[in-house]
Amino acid sequence: MTTVQRQTVGVLQCLPPQLIGRTIELHYRGVGRDGAVTDFVEVVELPGTLDHVAPATRDGLLRLLSLAASLSYFKAYAPGSIDVPAGLTAREREFLDELTRNGLGEFAYVNDLPEVLRTEITGPTLPDVPVTRGQSPARRVLVAVGGGKDSIVSIEALRAGGYDLGLFAVNDYEPIRATAEAAGLPLTTARRTLDPELFRLNAAGAPNGHVPVTAVNSVVALLSALALGYDTVAFSNEASSSYGNVLWHGRTINHQWSKGLEFERLLRDSLPDDAPAYVSLLRPLTELRIARRFASHRAYHRVFTSCNRAFKLRAAERTSWCADCPKCRFVFLCLSPFLPREELLAIFGGRDMFADPGQSEGFLELLGADGLLKPFECVGEPDECRVALAMVREHPDWQGHEFLGSPAVVALVASADERESVFAFREGEHLLSSELEAVARAV
Repeated sequence: MTTVQRQTVGVLQCLPPQLIGRTIELHYRGVGRDGAVTDFVEVVELPGTLDHVAPATRDGLLRLLSLAASLSYFKAYAPGSIDVPAGLTAREREFLDELTRNGLGEFAYVNDLPEVLRTEITGPTLPDVPVTRGQSPARRVLVAVGGGKDSIVSIEALRAGGYDLGLFAVNDYEPIRATAEAAGLPLTTARRTLDPELFRLNAAGAPNGHVPVTAVNSVVALLSALALGYDTVAFSNEASSSYGNVLWHGRTINHQWSKGLEFERLLRDSLPDDAPAYVSLLRPLTELRIARRFASHRAYHRVFTSCNRAFKLRAAERTSWCADCPKCRFVFLCLSPFLPREELLAIFGGRDMFADPGQSEGFLELLGADGLLKPFECVGEPDECRVALAMVREHPDWQGHEFLGSPAVVALVASADERESVFAFREGEHLLSSELEAVARAV
């Protein structure tokens, strides 16, 4: 195989997906400027068949899935273009264009590939199918679960609201299974398998990095809901996920873009008629408000995790909490005002992350200290981190802690306005129905 280096390849073709029973095959073709061709087949296994689904609804969602998943392969060919030889509707073209420019923003920034922000989308234009956008009130809700605190808060809020719930995940990991067991609710999984050739390309030097995986998982969840008879898919992305990391080449680069409000609106506007509703229940709430509620759900405290190392591909490399990464630091910080110190340390295996000098700069990044970037991870906004810090200073269990007295930390003060705003309901910054808005307000 020819070694792939930056700017040696030309185009990724996104070919029509194929549905065989419960199995979706997503076909792509990379064409190098030297004429070399690499074919990819990604496989998604749904938890049920789509035989009963209207073809226009089924095929519309399959096409969106094919477009969203294409970015995992396109990044190996960047800079280049994405070609859809079978054509795209105007809505589909906009979906792929926005997903590429925004969802690959971090990838472009880290690899210094500003050309990715101007990726060309080619292919014939197909007529758009009229969409009525009618939607009945949510009754059966499929809740996406990642093993973290946010989806747990959604589960319990929807349960309290009297909804018929099922849980959903893409692929199967212990924290997800443990969450479902603690909730006492059925867990449905779909399986996504990337083409192994992609990993060989990366090993040979092809560009690699972050992709908007939530976009892919969202469409897989919608297809799974169709297969199983759920009318609504609920994710648990919150207000903080719309906050970016850095301004670069005139664009805000946001690690969490596919979890943000802009993507939620884009996906909803792209859905075919009769697709399940797609919504993020916690959208009007900050991470700190969610953490406050999660602190009361003690049955989950020993099973949840937000650490990426719990989801390593190799089981031997997994750990519940590494206690030395941005996500662990953020969860430690935002839970610390709401739990007794002993309970918090028990979650993290007895480790006091504030007491580790090697993590001081990591905490300063979260707190928005001058000259430091917000980490490229799923963490909250600097102002809510500063409010959490202010509340920790007032917590009797943390009085006199050396970390809180360090000059760099003492200099970071939360204003009165910040303390009020981080617990406020974000009016108008969500796409919830009136019924689901009431559920979110109760969190």
